[in-house]
Amino acid sequence: MLEQGDLLLAGGLFLILLISSGADNRADCRHFFNSTTANKSGTFNSTSWPGLYPLNSNCRYYFVGLHSERVELNITDFQLQGVYPQCQFDYLDIYADLSSLDPEAQISSPLLGRFCGDRMDILPSRIISTTNVILISFHSDGHRSARGFYGSYRFIDASIYEIGTKSPDHYCQFTIQSTYERRGQIVSPTYPGVYPDNLNCSYGLHGVAGERIQIVFNDFSLFHGGDYCPYDSLTVYDGGTRHAPVLGKFCGEHGPVTFFSSGAHLFIEFVTRAGRIGDASNQYDSSVDYKFNRRGFNVSFTFRHDLVTIDNHPESQNIHHIRGTACDMRIISNSSRNGTIKSPGYPRDFPVNITCIYYIDGLYSQERLEKVKVKFTDFSIPGSMPECNYGYVAIDEEGRPDARVFKERYCGPYLPPDTSSKNSRLVLIFNTDNAREGRGFSALYEFIPDYGIPGENVEEGQCTYLYASKSDKSGTFNSPHHPLRYPDNTRCRYIFRPEPGERILISFYTFFLGTKDTACENNDYLEIFHSGPTAGDRYSIKHCGRQFPGPILADRQIEIKFISRRNSKNSTGFEARFEFVHPDSLHTNCGGKILSPGTGGIIVSPGFPDKYNSRTFCRWTIKASSPFNDLLVYFYVFHTEGTVSSDDTTTSNYGCQNAVLRLYRGNPRYPTMYVEAPEEKCGQLNGEPFLSNNDTFELEFLTSSRALGAKGFKITWTEVHKEGVSCEYFRCSKSEYCIHSELACNRVPNCGRGDNSDEEEGCPTPFPKRGESASGPSVSKFDILHIAIGASISSFFCIVLVICGLYHRRRLSPEQIHRRRRPLPPEQDTVEVRYVAADSSCNTTDRLLQLDHVGLSENGKTTVSSPVTPNQTKKSLPDSTRTTPSDTPPPFILKGQTTAEENAEGEGIKTIDTANHHPHTPRIQKVSIV
Repeated sequence: MLEQGDLLLAGGLFLILLISSGADNRADCRHFFNSTTANKSGTFNSTSWPGLYPLNSNCRYYFVGLHSERVELNITDFQLQGVYPQCQFDYLDIYADLSSLDPEAQISSPLLGRFCGDRMDILPSRIISTTNVILISFHSDGHRSARGFYGSYRFIDASIYEIGTKSPDHYCQFTIQSTYERRGQIVSPTYPGVYPDNLNCSYGLHGVAGERIQIVFNDFSLFHGGDYCPYDSLTVYDGGTRHAPVLGKFCGEHGPVTFFSSGAHLFIEFVTRAGRIGDASNQYDSSVDYKFNRRGFNVSFTFRHDLVTIDNHPESQNIHHIRGTACDMRIISNSSRNGTIKSPGYPRDFPVNITCIYYIDGLYSQERLEKVKVKFTDFSIPGSMPECNYGYVAIDEEGRPDARVFKERYCGPYLPPDTSSKNSRLVLIFNTDNAREGRGFSALYEFIPDYGIPGENVEEGQCTYLYASKSDKSGTFNSPHHPLRYPDNTRCRYIFRPEPGERILISFYTFFLGTKDTACENNDYLEIFHSGPTAGDRYSIKHCGRQFPGPILADRQIEIKFISRRNSKNSTGFEARFEFVHPDSLHTNCGGKILSPGTGGIIVSPGFPDKYNSRTFCRWTIKASSPFNDLLVYFYVFHTEGTVSSDDTTTSNYGCQNAVLRLYRGNPRYPTMYVEAPEEKCGQLNGEPFLSNNDTFELEFLTSSRALGAKGFKITWTEVHKEGVSCEYFRCSKSEYCIHSELACNRVPNCGRGDNSDEEEGCPTPFPKRGESASGPSVSKFDILHIAIGASISSFFCIVLVICGLYHRRRLSPEQIHRRRRPLPPEQDTVEVRYVAADSSCNTTDRLLQLDHVGLSENGKTTVSSPVTPNQTKKSLPDSTRTTPSDTPPPFILKGQTTAEENAEGEGIKTIDTANHHPHTPRIQKVSIV
């Protein structure tokens, strides 16, 4: 029988339909599904399903149940035009959290989702309303149509969602008292349908003195957004409020899990977020929201009097008396860190046909994490392994009490091995079904610090972890408790041990160790001990604040230390990845040893100016020609990922996270001992010079596996001469460096920052100003236009001359043609060769080779002068060793031509082979090469 409120609800909906029918509804439609005594379920579909739905339609489907009911929908066929999640054409909007039928409620109500396309996996498998109403709004545009949708609905009893006493201010906050409900179930607001976003539900369970609360996860499916559940989570607190100690925080999928409160109160909090969609365009992305069922949870609770709790305190360590067969026991870490557990009746015979579960819980808080270690001191359970048909002890290191998940049963006269938990709980199960009487067991338990760091803990209770290649080829490591705040006064060591022939590559993902401190003297810090370029070298670099360490590559054991002090505040620490790699998997086709001839040179990153690759490793070693000389390195172009400084380090990270250039200057006059830490450079640098401390300079470029690439760098190096007091070469006017004379006027900055004297004094063209290329001034658009116009005009006249020549040739008589073919007098033989060469800055240079006829030489060659500009001497000829390839015009060499170095007869003379040509063969009068 319908209640009065339900009749008013149906009447309100009927009024909405009457109002909407008065409008222009040629493209609109309304469907109403009302709960009655005889009609509790049915189907719904789009117009013309399974045929094509109409274009330009707007349809609404109202599902309205009684106040004591919820609405459940299940869509089984779905095909709409559009691509999820944009849904820019046709779409289906689902509102499952409507408070009423008022049209204003739709505006303020959150949208469960907008759906389109033809993939059923994007749809929730089941939809349940939070009240008694669901609205579906369907829209189609005027372009293309599809099959539409089909589904079923039913109205279900809402009493399962009413648990205990409901808060008048919130629809999912409940209080459960043991005096009214001894046992029951707690379900999420729309279980087993997909739960909505932005929920904050709580369930407070309160017993009386002497009671403890047991909860069991019957079904659990929440979105898993990563470790520590940053999106949706269910948190269980061991007390009456959310300020009590945390027993566990859960998300993702979980099997049966059991918890016991330490006292008479328990608090459960269920929180959901929004914005977890992920990469919906990639159907293989497993983190997309709709690929999780998100059906919520079903948790059973029981208030129990028969549970024994051992508070780990010296005065209470002897409380092991069990009443009857209810021998479940929970031990909680407190002031004491160890104790003893025994089987019922030990050392007398234990009772048969019982199952005892021992929950041993270490601390799990932001300040301290603990693991549990159990060591058996006496053991006697009749039977033989592995069957153990007459009783056994089983241990679950992951803290699950389900008897189906333990790895092995233990029985017989031998002691089980020592066991440590993986997390903060260890569960021990003692089963005596069908057992013969025996002495049972006695075991010591101990709570040891747990730092929440993956890896092999080589010093029990200490924060020391080993990462060996023979165990794992890759993985992660982090600061204690990351991403939670790490504890104060903590020291950790991370040791990485590669196999022979391998290298260890380390890259940092996150880094936050307090506020900025340049020297890291008063901060928490991370100290990285590196191996230098030479065997036996060792140095360390400290990182603190938000300064990301650069990637690390080593071919032998490396160690990292983490030190935290007091008042770490909200610092979350770091997370990094390690990889043991073979050198062949790295990009190493770069670098090398450079023996300076006393001059200088250029070093560029791989592929410059194109992007460098990830996992690139280059090492350049520059050696001066004299042990008394130094080396000057100048960053001519430098653009890599990262930045070496930050103006506001409280809100943003900085450092060389994915690409780093390390500069090893060496110790003064000790070129083989690189014990000083190198300088790390990244980001964008402009003209920064570095001077070595001796005759050796080492540069090392390394990128991580996550590097995206950038332009890279172009670095010039110059040998600075220091022999004697006087300078036999060129003395820079400002820096007063003594550099080789060949480096003057080579269009490369060799005197250091702010000193252009080597490109200004006595040079035909001064060193380019700021903004100009080092290889010459750039060509303006105006110059390019002139060149293009000139080339077009020249081409036109060439075509005209060819046409005229052909026409004129047809009009000549045979005698005239014969006379034209007679050779020219020898004294008129002249070859003019003109070429236009473009350097890297598109600055064109026009040079002329002029051959003055002196007859043929005895070997059939004609001598040609080299291209020498006026007033240019032999010493000022272009020298390939003094200019970069981009600064040198392309060589012009004909067949048989030899360069000055190849001609032993005379330097600077080039020859053209004419031995195969008839002396009276007409010569090319002009050749233009661009």
